[in-house]
Amino acid sequence: MVTDSKNKTLTYKGGMYILLALLILTLVGGVITYRFSLLSHKLHSELTDEIIFYSIIGLASVATALAIMLAIRLNRNLKSLKRVSEAMENGADIESAPNFANDELGDMSRHIIDLYKRLRQASSDLEREHGVALHEHQEKLRIKRQLTNNINHELKTPVAAIQGYLETLINNRDISDEERTSFIEKSYAHSQRLSQLLHDVSTITRLEDGSSRIECESVDLGSIIEEIRSDIALLSDDRRMRVNVSLPENMMVKGNPTLLTSIFKNLTDNAIAYSGGRDIYINATLNNSDAYTITVGDNGIGVDEDHIGHIFERFYRIDKGRSRKLGGTGLGLSIVKNAVLFHGGDIEVYNRKTGGLEFKFTLPKA
Repeated sequence: MVTDSKNKTLTYKGGMYILLALLILTLVGGVITYRFSLLSHKLHSELTDEIIFYSIIGLASVATALAIMLAIRLNRNLKSLKRVSEAMENGADIESAPNFANDELGDMSRHIIDLYKRLRQASSDLEREHGVALHEHQEKLRIKRQLTNNINHELKTPVAAIQGYLETLINNRDISDEERTSFIEKSYAHSQRLSQLLHDVSTITRLEDGSSRIECESVDLGSIIEEIRSDIALLSDDRRMRVNVSLPENMMVKGNPTLLTSIFKNLTDNAIAYSGGRDIYINATLNNSDAYTITVGDNGIGVDEDHIGHIFERFYRIDKGRSRKLGGTGLGLSIVKNAVLFHGGDIEVYNRKTGGLEFKFTLPKA
């Protein structure tokens, strides 16, 4: 039996060569015998002619047997390959290949099956990615619709209030100066809330749709926090809180100054408006060579655990009446989360063991 360098069984090519050689030998032997019999059949014995004759018959039989073996083997591999091709045509999964012979056709068949499996895997991955992309697109559309509905709802309150106060002033010319001043001040307060709402919506939209156009630079985070602390120190006694800061020296962060300011401004405003505490704590550590870990907390009443998981949702309010009364838009903490994510960080929130709420997030070092 003929084998190749990879210890394969008899191959079609080798078998065909042997078969061809045997047929050629048979043909040449037949011609020689025939010529020999014609020229010198009287000089040879009948035994020699018989030996030559049966030798030719034997060679022909061997060649025929080899041809039948190769034909059977080829037919078996072709049937297996046909079954596989039908399965491929129907898009079926081929978990295991048929037991092809260890020859050229078997190698080719296994290679085709391997290509088919890789093609199906690539198609499956592409379909899955398309499904994920479609889901993300639909989710974005849903969030935008929800945002639009929420904005419409939130705009109605200040607009209706301003309209009501102005109608009262227009329809009541003899209103007292004190009431007129009060109505004007309330209208102004609602207009400020309306302006803040539009600003927050613009920030959210910019983060989602135009993040690639937001420029980043090296920012001194210490100066931003110090500026916010100075602003808080100027508040009235009933709103002022002590700001305790612990930062590394020369704390430079890679990011957008406006968005970084909005992170700390919204977190401190949230503590001032809702915590009921007297202190704000801002701490930062360099947890590795690439990022800072920052915490912003207070010593107030904290938040019920049922609300913790929703605190970053847009327009989510724990006390809706109090939030609107204090001028909150319901977008501040959502802006904080999106701004942190924009800078490649992550953020979490939890109640402090000693009381109050604490936000923990990371920002990249410049």
